[in-house]
Amino acid sequence: MQKKRIYLLFLLSFINISFYSQKKKQYAKAKVSYIVKTKLDKNKKSYKFLSQRMPDLVKKRETIASELDFSLIFNDSISMFYLEKKLFSDNDAIVFAILDAGYFGRIMQRDNDYITENLQEDFGRFLVLRPYQKWELHEETKQIGDYLCFKATTFHTTTNPKGKVFKHNFTAWYTPQLPYKFGPLGYGSLPGLIIELQGDRFIYGVKRIEFYKGGEKSKRNKIPRLKKIKLITEEKFEKLAAKDEERWRNKS
Repeated sequence: MQKKRIYLLFLLSFINISFYSQKKKQYAKAKVSYIVKTKLDKNKKSYKFLSQRMPDLVKKRETIASELDFSLIFNDSISMFYLEKKLFSDNDAIVFAILDAGYFGRIMQRDNDYITENLQEDFGRFLVLRPYQKWELHEETKQIGDYLCFKATTFHTTTNPKGKVFKHNFTAWYTPQLPYKFGPLGYGSLPGLIIELQGDRFIYGVKRIEFYKGGEKSKRNKIPRLKKIKLITEEKFEKLAAKDEERWRNKS
């Protein structure tokens, strides 16, 4: 009987983790609007290939990124980062610009981890629970608008099918004047809000910060909920992605 009770508790816990949803409505204290600038590596084979096959699209790919508007809406405990819905001047070019900006779906940040909505994978639709980056904090500062910002750096690596490892570097400029551990694309867990985020292919910068009235609970500051789909760990997601990539390689 005791073993059965333990099993049921484990099962209920698993279900609660696997199908994550906010149980109660969350309202934001502030909304940050970010713009993004993208840059392409013109030495890559993919860039040269597209330049020959679709030159007009390649020309628009960087410039159309100026049409992207991202928002980070947050309170003391959680945030949601998302792309604002709007009409774009070129629907084909904007798809590439969104990928260049490193955006693959909405992201909810919490105190100790963040959850991404990976909705475009062929092997399934998941919420993925990820740990925060490990940052190196620097003494270097710079003034961005009204905020004195401090520098932090991090990196992650990727490996291509041939086993070659690539290092991707990121620099964040955060301000302790706004003591919230959030930022764009799930980058956070710093001693302040990220005002600027620099990656290999993009730069996010704050355009506007709107603070809501204390205690306001309305439609405009309600924090959106994530999809009610299965939540898995980053490790599990990477294993599924590797199997899917192997399956496609075997087909070709």
